[in-house]
Amino acid sequence: MHPCNKPISKKIIENEIYKIFEQFKEEKNIKLSDFLKKFDTSIFKRKKYRKIRFTYESLIKLILFQKLKGIRFQTQLVRHLKRHPKEKFKLGFSKTPDQTTISYFINHILDDKTKKLLDFTANKIAEVSEKFGIIFDIKIFEPEKPRRETKERNQFLQKNKTTREICKIFKKRLSPFINLHLKPNTIYTKNQFINLIIHLALHQDFAENGSKTFRIERGSSPDGDTLLYHLKKYSNIAELQKMFITLFEIIWEMARRANIIDPRKPVDCAIDFTNWHFYGNRKAPMVVGMQPDRGTDRCYRFATINIVESGKRFTLLAIPVSGLDTKDKILSKLLNYATKRIKINKIYLDRGFFDSKSIATLNRHGIKWLMPGHMNYAIRRTMNVMPTPSIVKNFKMKNTTFNLVIDEKDGEKRVFATNLTFSENDTKIIDRLFQLYSKRWGIETSYRVKKHSFRPKTTSKNYKIRLFYFMFSVLLYNLWILADILIWLHLYGLVGENHILRSKYFGEMLKNIDPGG
Repeated sequence: MHPCNKPISKKIIENEIYKIFEQFKEEKNIKLSDFLKKFDTSIFKRKKYRKIRFTYESLIKLILFQKLKGIRFQTQLVRHLKRHPKEKFKLGFSKTPDQTTISYFINHILDDKTKKLLDFTANKIAEVSEKFGIIFDIKIFEPEKPRRETKERNQFLQKNKTTREICKIFKKRLSPFINLHLKPNTIYTKNQFINLIIHLALHQDFAENGSKTFRIERGSSPDGDTLLYHLKKYSNIAELQKMFITLFEIIWEMARRANIIDPRKPVDCAIDFTNWHFYGNRKAPMVVGMQPDRGTDRCYRFATINIVESGKRFTLLAIPVSGLDTKDKILSKLLNYATKRIKINKIYLDRGFFDSKSIATLNRHGIKWLMPGHMNYAIRRTMNVMPTPSIVKNFKMKNTTFNLVIDEKDGEKRVFATNLTFSENDTKIIDRLFQLYSKRWGIETSYRVKKHSFRPKTTSKNYKIRLFYFMFSVLLYNLWILADILIWLHLYGLVGENHILRSKYFGEMLKNIDPGG
């Protein structure tokens, strides 16, 4: 394209962006340099440019690369190009431009209109990437096995340094995908809003009071009404869910790339419900019934599927539950999502899923499962006539069958439903089942952390605010688990039984870190 002074249309730029994203629509994670390699930057050429060593097009791509990467200084940009020669080549460089060349091009070659168009282009690429669910350049702190054991004081310093580095990466990678519907003329930045939400979560505070205490700490931050105004602007629940699923995918990819999770190795999982007590109008949207507790029989309900292996207790997915959702449909949603990402060895469930449709759903997925049985009429009649311990194979309940394991402990008969097979000669059946089922308590622990360490308080009847707060608590929990594992690996080369990183400390570090460039 020949250079001219004809105004550059934003529509042309937008069409070019969508055209390239269409080429990558089947991929979830792509290199920013691969995207920019296909981008026709000649559309920005407004006047003649005398090529010395580097083309106009390659330097334009470099500026977009810097903006989208969040690299603040040109010295850092030059250093990055030297460390990543493949990316440099894809941007159109055979040699690395120095800081002087880049500064001269920006300050003396580009006019103000072109600079504004480049800002528009970078923002539009980030915006469209969210719509396509495409994540640029997943990066994670690389754990290294220590060469020798270090002294306790040195380990403390290393842990602090590593935590800061991890939090910086987390914030830099996740912030672009948290859409708070901020307009260009918004007084406060997205990071200021995110920091306020983290503050509310860590202190389990309400937006109004928490924003005041945060202002004492920071001096300048959004107030509670402004935050809630933006949280109410989501068009529907599906938009919120899609955003957080994208964020969970980023964390999952980080864990996979750090070799924390091997998708080929089966892991044990648990599925459960968690309730958020509700004291308002019983007919409010998404409110469901529950057993009376703490002065109410109404709640907001969420279903989650967690990995319950020690040291890897990630929440794979969390979904809201309405009064119209059936348990078998909830199971299908969670299992369909999880089985695309991991291999499930066994899955543990609460007795709330003890019904024929839920069990049929589990059997249809071909997954080994275990749950306590409900004491309904058929189960009680069977328990009364069977000795203990005993196994009732192919026990029929409506349109499905499973194994019923009956045993007695401390004078009380207990029953488990499962599709696992056991020998009747095994006198320790119930102990083994309890040992297996005890893994499910890992999901209870995760709920406690989310509720007491990472969830803001609210009395709002607006469900979008409640859903955002709950999903944000899951996000912080997963980030904490990932950070804890990475620090263990970095300091000791293995993952210990206990957490080396306290949840509150991690949250404070994440809140206060500047992602920078």
